[in-house]
Amino acid sequence: MPKEFIENLDKKAFENAKEVFKNAKIIGVSSFALIVRALNLNIISLNSYKKLKVEADYEYNEFLKREAEKKARQKEKEKTGGPNYFLLQLNRNSRLFTQTVLDAFRGGYIEPTQASNLLNVKVNKFPKLEAQMYR
Repeated sequence: MPKEFIENLDKKAFENAKEVFKNAKIIGVSSFALIVRALNLNIISLNSYKKLKVEADYEYNEFLKREAEKKARQKEKEKTGGPNYFLLQLNRNSRLFTQTVLDAFRGGYIEPTQASNLLNVKVNKFPKLEAQMYR
């Protein structure tokens, strides 16, 4: 991060952690890197540095909490994440058609790839499709 860039920042750029974060984001560095560099260049005092570091720590911990909550909500959504694919395929193809294709496949009348294309299910997933038929 160039020295001139930091020296050209407004004094209000180091007023609080939110301003520091905003400017750090523009530069593409962390808030901590920006305040350490400003301290090393004597742009801010040691007291200001300590105050900003405490604020930045707090903001970062709050960010981590929000991310953890977001991740937990995402996991909850994945648990309830929509209908079963094989049940959807069974309903699209109809039970009778699916049973007919599976019987023809097992009897050797049609090839595995053709059965897979007709049912839109991979051959190794036929047992899961069949399990949905008998639910």
